[in-house]
Amino acid sequence: MDMLQPSQDLRLRRTVEAGELGLWDLRLDLETVHYSPQWKLRFGFPEPHDADSTHFWRCRVHPDDLEIMLTAMRAHLRGGMPCYEAEFRLRSNGSGYRIVHSRGRVIECSSDGRPVRMVGAMIDLTERPCIPRGGLPAGSRGAMAVSPLALPFHELFCDPAPPDQGESSMSSERFRVVSSVADLLQESLNHLDSLRGHRRYYGQ
Repeated sequence: MDMLQPSQDLRLRRTVEAGELGLWDLRLDLETVHYSPQWKLRFGFPEPHDADSTHFWRCRVHPDDLEIMLTAMRAHLRGGMPCYEAEFRLRSNGSGYRIVHSRGRVIECSSDGRPVRMVGAMIDLTERPCIPRGGLPAGSRGAMAVSPLALPFHELFCDPAPPDQGESSMSSERFRVVSSVADLLQESLNHLDSLRGHRRYYGQ
């Protein structure tokens, strides 16, 4: 299985920490998704460390783009495409709709072969600055609130356990998951680099 090289791994950590690259972990059986906290903060969403109902995100996709996004995801879930990839408009909190590019892949299936977990990455393609508000109104989230996930994708990029503790469950899980999607993560990093080059060229 492929893994990221040390230099690529460092780039990935830095872009995630800066909120330039959003990592997501979708549990299809639970209808629950975890996004990296810095990404949620970038878009002005509340409770950045908590999981959300998938409805929380679906209702923020532009109505004209929702079916395009769902069709791409279904094609992958049904085995018609080796990965999920879609570009769509996502409504932020305070900075309007943002054009995003999302990539992902199924990494776990149930005993009867049904996909139950996808992980992936998302980048913001929008050229205008993202200036989010300070979060959504406080209070009960109702159907948007869900139970937290155990060890979501973005947490696999925390500092590894000290060497004297041997291989931790986190490091072994990190190897398993990242090996499954290393090519997608590298494509997202390359895409992000090309955006940076474009924006420098045009003086943004």
